[in-house]
Amino acid sequence: MIDSSCKNKGFTLIELIILVLVVAILGATIVGSIIFFVQMFVYSPRQLDTQKIANEMVFTIMEGNKDTRGIRYTRKVIDASAMQFSYTYGYPTSAEQLSVRFRWNALDKHIYRSTSTNGGVSWSAETAIPYYISPSVTVDGRNASAVIFSYKKADGTDWVSGTDPVTEIRRVIMSINVKTGTGAFGAQEGSLDTTTGVEIKGF
Repeated sequence: MIDSSCKNKGFTLIELIILVLVVAILGATIVGSIIFFVQMFVYSPRQLDTQKIANEMVFTIMEGNKDTRGIRYTRKVIDASAMQFSYTYGYPTSAEQLSVRFRWNALDKHIYRSTSTNGGVSWSAETAIPYYISPSVTVDGRNASAVIFSYKKADGTDWVSGTDPVTEIRRVIMSINVKTGTGAFGAQEGSLDTTTGVEIKGF
């Protein structure tokens, strides 16, 4: 005679499905936690570093400091292009004026600053912005790689290089993408797009 208590030793189909669902839910929770900690300890610091560099770059170029004023303080535009902008700021007398040039280098993809005390006839040695930027961090135009600066006229229309005189520039816009390495999330790299602009006052 067969003992009936031995008949139901295995899993039923419903029990097996429930077990698979429970394991899947637990697995998804564990994977989610792993991704969270990877982001926190690997990706997030690089993203924060990238954001810090981008913010300092924008502030230095647009606002400057007490020693070298930024684009906001422009009294006279010397030269303007998609990759370079140079200007003079200071008091009306030439002895109290300083010229500044910001240039994007297509080779290492960094932005450099140089100064001039003779209205742009000669320039000082260039320094990277910010000074501590590493080779692994690159700067490109946000919408097109070689377009860092763009310009607007008083009526809001685009200023066109080679067609419009630099005296018509009334707004300077800087659009950049700052990234470490490839900037890819999957590679735990940082990337930040930013656009900022300042008005050029008519002195």
